Amino acid sequence: MIVVSDTGPLIALAKVNCLSLLKYLFGQIHIPPAVYRELLAKTGPEAERLDDALAEFIRVTATPPVPVEVDTATARLGSGERQAVALAYERGALLLIDDRQGRSAARRLGIMVSGVVGVLLQAKAAGLVSSIRALLDEMRFQGYWLSDEVITATIQQAGENDD
Repeated sequence: MIVVSDTGPLIALAKVNCLSLLKYLFGQIHIPPAVYRELLAKTGPEAERLDDALAEFIRVTATPPVPVEVDTATARLGSGERQAVALAYERGALLLIDDRQGRSAARRLGIMVSGVVGVLLQAKAAGLVSSIRALLDEMRFQGYWLSDEVITATIQQAGENDD
């Protein structure tokens, strides 16, 4: 399965030192140039983790010419989201994206989407993580925004209500 990622899920996983989950689950992750530029602007502990992942399994992939329907659906998105959606559309790939408007645009174009929560749920199902709750709490502590509703629903879906 080809997987394309927007910036958000990569940063969230880097904040909790879990970028390797992407390698174990998907092998290789493709990002467009705009996402790469956004990642280069990061500072703090996650910057080195992102650099390591870029050297190991994240590949910068040129953005293809954007079809009119993709351009129209993504007109209100930032450049990283626009390019990630366009690349996923062109490749028939799963798109990792947390941005609500970006997810909506991708779905309208028939692109399969997931986000950092989906990655964590998949990692737990594969036995790669034991507690999603702890990772979500740490992401929030490190400054990654996740709504209370998303956290509650994820903890329930992961079967961690009583942890």
